[in-house]
Order: sequence, then C-alpha cells, then structure tokens
Amino acid sequence: MKKTIILTIITVCIMLCLSACETLISALDEPIVSLHSVELTGVNFNGAQLLCKVQIENPNGFDIPFPEIGWELFLNANSLINGTIRNNQRLRARNTTIVEVPVRVEYLEAFNAITSLKGRNAANYKVALAVKFPIPVIGDKVWRLEHEGSLPLPQIPRLTAPAIRFERMDLSGTTVVFTVNVQNPNPFELPSPRINFDFQVNRTSVVNSTTTADPLRPNSTTPVSMRFTVYQADLVRVLAANLLTAGSIACNLNVSFDFGIPAFGSDPVTLQVPGTLPLR
Repeated sequence: MKKTIILTIITVCIMLCLSACETLISALDEPIVSLHSVELTGVNFNGAQLLCKVQIENPNGFDIPFPEIGWELFLNANSLINGTIRNNQRLRARNTTIVEVPVRVEYLEAFNAITSLKGRNAANYKVALAVKFPIPVIGDKVWRLEHEGSLPLPQIPRLTAPAIRFERMDLSGTTVVFTVNVQNPNPFELPSPRINFDFQVNRTSVVNSTTTADPLRPNSTTPVSMRFTVYQADLVRVLAANLLTAGSIACNLNVSFDFGIPAFGSDPVTLQVPGTLPLR
C-alpha cells in the first residue's frame, strides 16, 4: 500500500514538472538575433581593429540572461584568432540591445601565422560569430552569424629618386647633401625612421653616422635630406699621394632606413647611391 502511494506521488510530481516545463516553453519567445554591422574602427602600423555589433531583441515580458558570444577571425580562409564575450547582465524585457564584439588583428602575429600575407596590400577576412543563451528551455540552439570583407595590410615604404649634391668645397673639406624620396603607401602615419648612412671613397668608409627623419604622413611621399662633411684629412688618409693629382674620385653612399616596425621584419630598407666626389 505504501509503495503504491509513493509511486502515485512521484507520478504526480513528474506530471506537474512536465506541465510546468511545457508552460514555460510556451511562455518563452526565442530572442531575435541578427548582425547589425561590422566596422573597421582603427588601423595603424601594428594592427587593425574591427568592431562587430550583434543586435538582440528580447520579445518577452521578462528579462533574460545575457548570451555567450564566441567569435573567430579568418584571414584568407585561415583561422587566426578567436575569443568569447560573456556578461553577467540581463537583457531587459521587450527591448533591443546592441552587443559590441571588438576584434583586434596584430599584423606581426598575422604575418607569422600566415606567410602568404607578406607582400600583399590587403587580405580577405571573415568574422564568424556564434550566439547562445544560458536558458535551459532553449537547449543547445546556436545563432550563427558571418561577415566578410577586406582588411588593409601594412606596406614597406619605398625609396625613390636618390641624389647626391656637393654643396660646399674648401680646403677643410666638402659638404655633401643626400636627398631621397620616401613613399609611405599606407593609410596611416609611420613613426620616424632611423637612418644609417656610410659614405665611402675609394671603397673606404670616411663618414659613418646615424640620424632620424620626421614621421611619414599616410599616403604621401616625403623628401628626406641628410647633410654631412667629408674632411680633407680623411681624404688624405684614404687617397694619400693620389689626392694631389686626381681631379675627382669615385664615391658611394650606402643608406638604410629602419622603421622599427615588427611587422616589416628586422631587415631595413637599403639602397646604394654611387657618385663622383670632386677634389680640390
């Protein structure tokens, strides 16, 4: 008799629970999830920032938990980085909420992971988002959203139109002016490059120094000039007796620009400018 009563109670409880679950399920309207926008909000020589906005509408007359949003970024179909957005807040009843999902792309990390990106002006990207709610009655349902676009990649500046000009010459030495155009093809400013130059006469270094230039404006060409003096005493050391008879001597200027940007690699941009140094 007791067993019958216990089984009856258990059966009634199960039926009540099932009825409550069915009532809750029928009372809950699923959230409406959509991708509002994806914007490129920032770009510099270190990386780019994307901002994904997910729109969530809660049609219910009561608050629901904030969703868990997982995201993954692909560059040229290669998975690069991923992450998850969580929040302890709740989505208000009968209200629409915009959830921001920031995605940061580091160029050095991208180049190291995907070697095919090097030398390209841009990369195709895809942001994949997965939205799910910690609501048992919804189960494991996942809202999947995607967006594709193009992401600019940093370009190494180019050096063009190098020229050597001899500005002044007297018994103490000769002043040399070197000018080169530095083209920054990127849509962002580059920091001041470090410039190393080595002026050689008769294949021997006579002036070796380091200097810096102004920051390079985006999408522009900046003329960079360096001025230094080749002293007569150094020419005597290099040319010895030939200094008295030669009217000029072959010279060469080796210049390297180090932009100090990890994504560009450790090798500086270099060039060699040959010339003829007049002798007094």
